[in-house]
Amino acid sequence: MRLSVRGACIGFLAAHAFERIISPQPSFFWDLLIYNLIVFALAVTLLVEAEVLLSVGFACWGLSSAASSWFALNSVAAAPIILDLGYVLFFPFLIIHFLKLSNSSPKSKIQFIDAAIIALGISSFLTAFALKPIPDLEGSINLRNILNNFYPISDVILCALVITIFSKHKISLVNILQGFGFLAFTITDIKFFWISANEDYSLGSWIESGWIFALILISLHHDRDSKKESENHLFNQKMIFLAIFLSFLTLGSLTIWSDSLSKFAVIPAVLALIMAFLRMSIALKHSQNLDEEHKLARTDELTGIANRRSLLAKLNDAEFGPTHCMLLLDLDSFKEINDDFGHDAGDAVLREVARRFEQVLPSNAFLARLGGDEFGVLVHADFQEAAEISKRLELSLTSPIYVDQVPRYLSVSIGVAEKTVGIDLIRAADEAMYKAKSAR
Repeated sequence: MRLSVRGACIGFLAAHAFERIISPQPSFFWDLLIYNLIVFALAVTLLVEAEVLLSVGFACWGLSSAASSWFALNSVAAAPIILDLGYVLFFPFLIIHFLKLSNSSPKSKIQFIDAAIIALGISSFLTAFALKPIPDLEGSINLRNILNNFYPISDVILCALVITIFSKHKISLVNILQGFGFLAFTITDIKFFWISANEDYSLGSWIESGWIFALILISLHHDRDSKKESENHLFNQKMIFLAIFLSFLTLGSLTIWSDSLSKFAVIPAVLALIMAFLRMSIALKHSQNLDEEHKLARTDELTGIANRRSLLAKLNDAEFGPTHCMLLLDLDSFKEINDDFGHDAGDAVLREVARRFEQVLPSNAFLARLGGDEFGVLVHADFQEAAEISKRLELSLTSPIYVDQVPRYLSVSIGVAEKTVGIDLIRAADEAMYKAKSAR
């Protein structure tokens, strides 16, 4: 259906263009009727193809076009400005549609903002230098003047956005044709304002054909499955940097050459910088989240000290030095506390034990909970010094730990192993710990 409807629209437009060439007095009524029918046919086709945003955008444009045509055919000198509402709504619907092409992965928010930064940054520069030659485009500030500036600026933004989005896709005929459609639409719009400013525009000119031809190409789109090809690709960071640079350059140029450039370029430039700051805040938050996740991955959730993964990483850390010992600690009779008082009480005991161990360990020691009631300590010390530390750890549990106001006494079995060539430090400490437990 996609190709048949669009092919029919192009054929209709071509046949009508040929008729206008050979006819000395073309009918404005048939011109406008055919143009508007083509737009609504495209809107219906897009709706059937489930491209709702594109369909609504085309319908808005078609409604304004049809209403403007009616006023023009009835020789109304100044059509109500409300008729521009459909033209205005056309742009946000299309912009949202193309931004959604980057909105299919967990990175969608970043891609969405990156696309906006690149499009706004590039369009701000183009707006400043491309729109100024249009006569009287800036003039006095009123609603009509604002709209006359809104359209070409939106054209440039939309065109830059589409090129930006398509840069993430593989080159295809659909991309090329659709991109050419946006370029043709932008050129036609700017040409229209140029002609209108010089009061050379007349109803039924080739400008209308340019718009319709561009809309036919814009209505082309990929199948939904093919949109997934770009979901894992972020935009080139150099493009983002270039867009931000162009935004600053545009603002600086407007400050220096305010009379020579389009002042309305400040709008996309400022928006690009706002999006850039938003992008930076998201990146900082993401970095903080990664740090927090890294910390949680290396921290025992119950006691707040390091976990087994963190201890193993520390053991492999070259900064810890060649002379160090491993102490493995296993609480005696801890299972009875869990059985008598429940796991919540057992968790409270483990937190208290970890606190006491931290208090008696030297500053160069690294304490971790390995799981259950087992703890590990990695310390800069020789075997004799490590043995002294193990005694301090045992003494830290001599005072009772109160469980539901009942004093309970714990002891700990500790195995000590010194790092030497060819030794598995953890296994050696584990064997020493079980020997100590067996001796009790």
